[in-house]
Amino acid sequence: RKTTKKKKKKKKKPFFPGEDYISQLTMISEKIGKPGQKDLDFVSSEKAKRFMNRLPDTPPRGLQSYFPKATPDAISLLSQMLQIHPSRRVDVASALAHPYLAQLHNESDEPVAGFDFDFSFEDDDLDGVRLRELIYEEIGAFRPQVMPVPRRKAKKSLGARR
Repeated sequence: RKTTKKKKKKKKKPFFPGEDYISQLTMISEKIGKPGQKDLDFVSSEKAKRFMNRLPDTPPRGLQSYFPKATPDAISLLSQMLQIHPSRRVDVASALAHPYLAQLHNESDEPVAGFDFDFSFEDDDLDGVRLRELIYEEIGAFRPQVMPVPRRKAKKSLGARR
């Protein structure tokens, strides 16, 4: 009787599994190299900039060492996606046109929005109550069936004593 061994699937892990922004930034610096001063001009938090500047100078380690089975095209696309500066990071249209995604790329089936997205809502200073309200509104828009039923005002019973 022939027995076959089941091949164990490797558990996939996040590349930057930081527990908070400090560990996340540290891990990014360790894996792709400490960003230079010119790469931090987009960071609005002075505290975050100071933290990044205090990190040890770490030369970038080649992505191939983390992903030894990846093709050169995969490494090329990944390195473009992992640029710390948003303006140097590959955009979606260019990523889809990259040779690594050539077999999946179908320009006629990849609609492009005719407008820029407005993320100004991220600048709002929200307290906890308002944030919860917005979260409930968002949930209700997609899944109204999970929203709690509004409480009814208690009716006074006719036989209530005073």
